[in-house]
Amino acid sequence: MSKPSYKNLLDALELHQNLLFAEQQAISARDLSTVEQILNQKDKSLDLLLSAKQDASVNYPPEIRSRISNVLSQQEKNTNNFRKLHIQSVGPKTKSSSPNPFFKRMKQAYSK
Repeated sequence: MSKPSYKNLLDALELHQNLLFAEQQAISARDLSTVEQILNQKDKSLDLLLSAKQDASVNYPPEIRSRISNVLSQQEKNTNNFRKLHIQSVGPKTKSSSPNPFFKRMKQAYSK
């Protein structure tokens, strides 16, 4: 029996991690337009990840488990950073006005 190939899964994880780093930079720069573009790319990246995961064994080697852990950790950091940005952007002054639809979509994207 041959060892299962994890190349597609590693490639998908690397792509997703690169998008997470780009997202982190866009959040830090408060560039919501770029964050929205990256979210769209992340949707496609997640589809690739799911497809690659189906083709791989679930007994992941340490390298893949580590990469998955890093991706999940980075996603959590981005989520927290976006929440902080959203809280700063929507202060007490804007409570009476209706929320920006873009912020609403971003909040949904980062809700757990």
